Amino acid sequence: MEVTARRTRRVVGRRSSSSLDLTRSTMVTFTLLPIFLFINSFASLAAAQTQTTPIPVVGATTGVDANTGQRPIRRNINDLYTRGGPQWDLYILALSEMQAMDESDELSYFGLAGIHGLPHKPWNGVEQVDGAPDVGYCPHGETIFAPWHRPYVALFEQTLVSHALSIASRYPPSFQAAYTDAARTLRLPFWDWASDPSLPSAVMNDTIKVGNTPNSSLAALSPPNNNGTGGGSGAPSGAMGVLVRNPLYSYRFQEKSVMYEHDQYLGLNPQTGRCRYEDLDADKKPIKRWTEPWQAEELMKTFGSQLRDGVYDLFVRPDRGGWGATGFEGPHNTVHNNAGCNTGTLADIDWSAFDPLFMLHHANTDRLVALWQAIYYHNTTFNFTIPSGGQLGTKKGTNLTADSPLKPFHAEFPATNGSAPPSDAGGFFHTSNSVADLRTFGYSYPELSTDWQTPDKEKLAAQVREAVNKLYGSGDEASADGQGQENGVAGRDADSDLDLEDDDTVIDGGKEVEENNKITFRRLRSRSRSLSASNSNSQEEDNGKQTKENNKISFRRRSLARSLTKNPKQKRQSYGQPAKNYYYTAELSVDRSEVPLPCTISLIVNGVVMGRMSLLGMPMEGIAKMSMPLARPLNDAVKKNGGQQQGGQSQSRSLRGRMKMKAAGEKSKRGLGHVDMTPNRIIPFLRGNMTVEIRSNDQTLTDPSTVPSLHLDIQDWEYIPRKNASEFPIFQNPRKWPIGIRGPGGHGGYGGGGH
Repeated sequence: MEVTARRTRRVVGRRSSSSLDLTRSTMVTFTLLPIFLFINSFASLAAAQTQTTPIPVVGATTGVDANTGQRPIRRNINDLYTRGGPQWDLYILALSEMQAMDESDELSYFGLAGIHGLPHKPWNGVEQVDGAPDVGYCPHGETIFAPWHRPYVALFEQTLVSHALSIASRYPPSFQAAYTDAARTLRLPFWDWASDPSLPSAVMNDTIKVGNTPNSSLAALSPPNNNGTGGGSGAPSGAMGVLVRNPLYSYRFQEKSVMYEHDQYLGLNPQTGRCRYEDLDADKKPIKRWTEPWQAEELMKTFGSQLRDGVYDLFVRPDRGGWGATGFEGPHNTVHNNAGCNTGTLADIDWSAFDPLFMLHHANTDRLVALWQAIYYHNTTFNFTIPSGGQLGTKKGTNLTADSPLKPFHAEFPATNGSAPPSDAGGFFHTSNSVADLRTFGYSYPELSTDWQTPDKEKLAAQVREAVNKLYGSGDEASADGQGQENGVAGRDADSDLDLEDDDTVIDGGKEVEENNKITFRRLRSRSRSLSASNSNSQEEDNGKQTKENNKISFRRRSLARSLTKNPKQKRQSYGQPAKNYYYTAELSVDRSEVPLPCTISLIVNGVVMGRMSLLGMPMEGIAKMSMPLARPLNDAVKKNGGQQQGGQSQSRSLRGRMKMKAAGEKSKRGLGHVDMTPNRIIPFLRGNMTVEIRSNDQTLTDPSTVPSLHLDIQDWEYIPRKNASEFPIFQNPRKWPIGIRGPGGHGGYGGGGH
């Protein structure tokens, strides 16, 4: 079987290759030979090559079936750890070897991590351009966020696999075949924090066991020196069940690392850390020390339901105003802040890529985007132009499209290009279009493992929808009839009142028009007065359904029976009209320049956190927006409220309304929850009880009344449950209700006036 490998060449001035420099060698198509010939051929070709061409990002190419296109999958880190065996051993050994490389090497762990943020140095020959800010290359807060991280993770993966192949060649003959096969199909694992927010067991301790090491000493594996850097003697030759330093626990900066020049806290520590606490020395001077990662574990668990619900919401209710896959940056930010304990390495965007959790986290973010692309296969990338906020290689204000370069990641360029580095004008950088397909980089995910044999894109989309429903939708397998209540809706009877006439902020002449979504809602009152009772009975009783035409949906606000009764408040009959369900979201936006970054903005009702927007340290400008599903926390808030509506006009509602609210709390189900309330009860309740908290990562509170751009709406959607396991629920007829900003102290915030 033929294995195709590609050449990755170094820029001039780098040190000569060694066993750690396999990625820098020239790769050619060859027939698989004994592994020592394989390694020797790499070394020979590397030595014969002038090192003037930038490193192309091609991904890990081994293990790909040339006939079928089947690609190795990235596995869940918990599965890889539990399975153990050669692939687990190679993953740990290869990662350790990367971390042991000289930090001046661009393909070392340090060199690759430094692409993201600090030390703000050019990589792969891509220099800082005039007008670019002094930051790293990562475009956080921009539409190209997801496309940019795909080649970044693929570059790390191709380097990791090259080390694994090299390590496999050093095993004794009796082990070599198994380890070589494992190396060829090794791919970077992911941490699925949306289905299980607990930190992976493999990252929790500073030592970890591998089954076998090769018959050469690996200094990177041994415990660190007394100063916390480097390592001592290697593992014994051919040892089995060896306990080694865990490269997933932390990265140890080398003694002369440039990172010691940055940050008064993070730069004082010899290794990355997820949580820290303050201690005092003998002179009672503050010292920052790192805790065990259990604090991060507990923080992540508190966000578990929000992460799961938020991810599911992004799948089933895609953004109509942009490219829906961009939304995954929201929950991604939450993981950065909380798995990094707000002040640890992962929480600081300039430092975060040095934490070994980073690649596990971003492999999962890439996975979610890939699943979204498989479902919405007609929309695998964006099709509009946006201005860039500016990165190390991109001038601020540059107009970006799906064909703009994702710097500093060079694609594989034509041989006719010779040794001349690609230019911006000439292309050869990856773009959002070039990275849209996973096949570009030679990997897949468990939910997409059959894509090579499923040419029917709609069939594949159905398979992925079913997987998403199982992972992030309901926790049980209820019938389709029950889906409406287990996926985050507020139900109502068909004859219940949807009247909000006494609220002049949302009613205007019997109409409400949602311009952004091109959906017009017509109230029944004016129409019902023009209809005769006979026409009503013949039409409404037979056709008490929603009518759809060109995706513009008009639905009746009241049953016709109400308009024909002398007492409009008396109980009505449904006349066969189907019951409607409602799904609630909070729509929050803020100008980043007006809040302390990094920070978390929380929406709170009766002590229950309804949703959170996590903002990282970059970008520092621009409008941040987030849509948060409310059903599960809304149910909790109502239960905690004891069935009493406390806000505004809700206090004047009848006992019947309060009893329904109490009943809603008692009927909660697994999934996103069930709240049996209509908008005319929910909206006043939220207006009277929802407060906003702005908390920076150092725990400082900011009065929301001092943030003019802070804006909050509640949106209700009419909800149609999914019919089967491979479909998503349908959301339609959204309406927005403005909610005033109130701080935790009440309408005046922290003493301010609110807005």
